[in-house]
Amino acid sequence: MLVLFSKGLAIGIILLFVGTCIIPVIAQDSEKTLPASRGHWLYVGGNGPGNYSWITDAANDASDGDTIFVYNDSSPYYEKNILIVKSISLIGEDRNTTIIDGMGGGNSDDVIHISANRVKVTGFTIRNCSGNDFDTGIYIKSPGKYFKDIKTVSNVNISGNIFIDTATGILEFKTLHTIISGNTILSSGRLHNWTIIGFAPAFASSIITGNTILNPRAFGIYEQASHCLIEGNVISNGTQPMSQWGIAQISSSNRIIGNTITKFWVGIAISGFSSFNIISQNNISNCTGTGIKFRPPVSILTFITKNSISQCGQYGIELYKSIFAVVKENNFIDNNISAFFRDSIGARWVRNYWDDWNGTGPKIIQGYKLVNFDWHPAQIPYDIP
Repeated sequence: MLVLFSKGLAIGIILLFVGTCIIPVIAQDSEKTLPASRGHWLYVGGNGPGNYSWITDAANDASDGDTIFVYNDSSPYYEKNILIVKSISLIGEDRNTTIIDGMGGGNSDDVIHISANRVKVTGFTIRNCSGNDFDTGIYIKSPGKYFKDIKTVSNVNISGNIFIDTATGILEFKTLHTIISGNTILSSGRLHNWTIIGFAPAFASSIITGNTILNPRAFGIYEQASHCLIEGNVISNGTQPMSQWGIAQISSSNRIIGNTITKFWVGIAISGFSSFNIISQNNISNCTGTGIKFRPPVSILTFITKNSISQCGQYGIELYKSIFAVVKENNFIDNNISAFFRDSIGARWVRNYWDDWNGTGPKIIQGYKLVNFDWHPAQIPYDIP
């Protein structure tokens, strides 16, 4: 976390307005047919007579509502610190072949830096920006040295991109209503890497869904915001032994639903002062430590339902400094110890499936100097989507 503060106080819904019959002011490749927009279209690469050679130049010339379309035949584009300060859409022709290369980073660089509302970035491979731990693929933050001077950036959409070898894939600070969806983030490069990070107060109501995150060095998703949805992500193969958490949740009123998390120290970590979170329908497996772990200082009224937790080396679930957690209808299969608790009160264990239950009477959950009970365990595992 200190890494994020050193970056200068370190992520929505984008609206790509579709209209009709607007003629672009910049020429396009004559072989391409593109949809119209309410703003102007600017073109990068290709062979149109008015096309730009650099994404940075097109972003500087764009106005609010414009669309920048980037052709793949001039790829890769060796650029970094591309500043987007207007409400525009930046669209690559093909995410597999429209490449922006950050040239190694190394100076706390961002390949793309967004400080405007209503920005969309889609269709790119963003790569090679991991020269130091502060380099980032896409960074969303308005200017300002002090928190009070930093304005909230809202309605940013980062969808359908590939990130390769970026120290941090996507980082957002003091944002609202962000959508991060359908991205693939591969092999974050250095020691203290993150992939998707939502950080700081006033960052809220964001959606992180359908992303594939492979081989992160530290955390898959680190969320320090409220009223967010983290759903349907595949987070796998944390590079041991440095990888820590698949999802780190450090706030309140969030939903973590339907994610697949494998091969981390901890699958989902709940820490900080957090409350009213829902963790449901996740598939967590092959963690060297714990599937779902609660950490100090305190978590209040967390609902853990319909999850499958299997093959964890220490605990399936560990409640630590937890108040009134509800653990209901989960599968605990082939973990070293299915569940453990300490310094926690008011936990309810309701109809879970325990493969280490003897089949009669309540399931005893051993805690530190205390025991809890699941009074009516399930006889067979649940079919969890």
